[in-house]
Amino acid sequence: MKIISDPAAIEPYLADESNAFKAPLECVSKVYLPEGVQDLQSVLRDASTGDIKCTTSGAGTGVTGSRAPMCGGCVISMERMLKTEIPENWEMIEREFPVGAIRIAVSPDRTRARISPGLTLDMLNEVLPKGLFYPPDPTESSAQIGSTVATNASGSRTFYFGPTRDWIEALTVILASGEVLRVRRGEILAGSDGFLRFKTEAGGEYQVPVPTYTMPPVKNAAGLFAKPNMDLIDLFIGSEGILGVFAEIEIRLEKELSDPIADVAFFGSGRDSLEYVNGLRRLENGGIVAIEYFDGHSLAFMRENEARLREEYKAAILIEVLGDHDATLDAVAELSDKYNVLDDWSGPPEQFKEFRHSLPESVNSYLKRHDSHKLGTDFAVPLARFDEMMKAYVAVGEEFQKRFPRAGMHYVLFGHIGDCHLHFNFIAENPDEMAFAKSLYLKLAQKAVELGGTISAEHGVGKKTIELEGRVVPYLALMFGEVGLMQIAAAKRALDPKLILNVGNMLPEALN
Repeated sequence: MKIISDPAAIEPYLADESNAFKAPLECVSKVYLPEGVQDLQSVLRDASTGDIKCTTSGAGTGVTGSRAPMCGGCVISMERMLKTEIPENWEMIEREFPVGAIRIAVSPDRTRARISPGLTLDMLNEVLPKGLFYPPDPTESSAQIGSTVATNASGSRTFYFGPTRDWIEALTVILASGEVLRVRRGEILAGSDGFLRFKTEAGGEYQVPVPTYTMPPVKNAAGLFAKPNMDLIDLFIGSEGILGVFAEIEIRLEKELSDPIADVAFFGSGRDSLEYVNGLRRLENGGIVAIEYFDGHSLAFMRENEARLREEYKAAILIEVLGDHDATLDAVAELSDKYNVLDDWSGPPEQFKEFRHSLPESVNSYLKRHDSHKLGTDFAVPLARFDEMMKAYVAVGEEFQKRFPRAGMHYVLFGHIGDCHLHFNFIAENPDEMAFAKSLYLKLAQKAVELGGTISAEHGVGKKTIELEGRVVPYLALMFGEVGLMQIAAAKRALDPKLILNVGNMLPEALN
């Protein structure tokens, strides 16, 4: 196992892609690069014995500071966790990548795969046997799979396939003590008294109280999963590393989609685009895999790289449809006529990946040119309340523009409208604008909660905080309040009594 102690080599592990949180270099002693279960056990046993805080690090693609070791201690980088054990009668697949050799196992019936957490989504897609794929489709394909499980990540195809949680069959988890826990879906359920009880491979006995708060009925990546009689595996999925470290992951696989077709429709008004989406939703079992939204400001950003985007386009809806659903394609054409589609482009989904990804690239380029900053939301609400949330987005955008009348962009609104999950990105050009944007952000977050939604649908909450009534509080308090935070803390203490794992994620250090 490689161990990094040189300060210059530690530096890249101190922050994530957002750079909103950056740990002090002098507080981080070492970076460990384990290569298997035994390495992870060794690191965590020593850390537990010495009361050393450990922060798990993925590829750094996160935007909530989860991997930033703000409380010091050591970092456990998962980048060399690339080879899994091969169960009897399973097919072994090995492949060389620039980062090293990877090894996965595929079940005899080809419905499951066992993988290591350091593989990226790109690696997995490349190494899986032809005709098979892993349906969760988080936008950032360079993310490590362990991190996507830790945040219950999702993406555009969640509309059809559901989030990461729905595709995880088993986990090998190394607890803070260094003990190994192997948990398979359906094997350990919470009792009627609200506790999850289990034993580790070494015989260690644990009982974890399940939080009693109510989960929002939407795509969600905020807080520990909790419900009566819940499955133990679901407690770890989306736990942002505060309960244990994943060593192996067993996923479900699907056969490749039947020649999917992508279509992006352009509208002269935002209202027409929303009515079009409502029409798409009514096509039950119609084979629509994804529904994505881009407002007029988004299209304006993308226009610098795509000359075909005309100024009269005020919104766009991108969909993916399974190719063997001819009736759905006919219905989409009828909806296009009904809701005044100005133009549409069709083709294979791969053809539109660049279109979809050009927006964040264009925004980031704009920010650099104008020395500006963005503040992005990650809210989802129930379908019955989505119109109210859209009105809130529009009102907040108008309020921000009115407060700071200037040339240039003030915001963009885009995302996974199929799941009622959009991203509102404020674009602030100075500290005064950012301060006002933060106050509007709070207003939107409170609105999402009021409507029965979530403050984080796909990114997790990490180490984010928010100012509320003159106090800086954990971001998660907006959803679950102080009582909910204490319940999460109780679950953490049951599994990590010395409070060494990923301190600051979900909970402030004071509650650990």
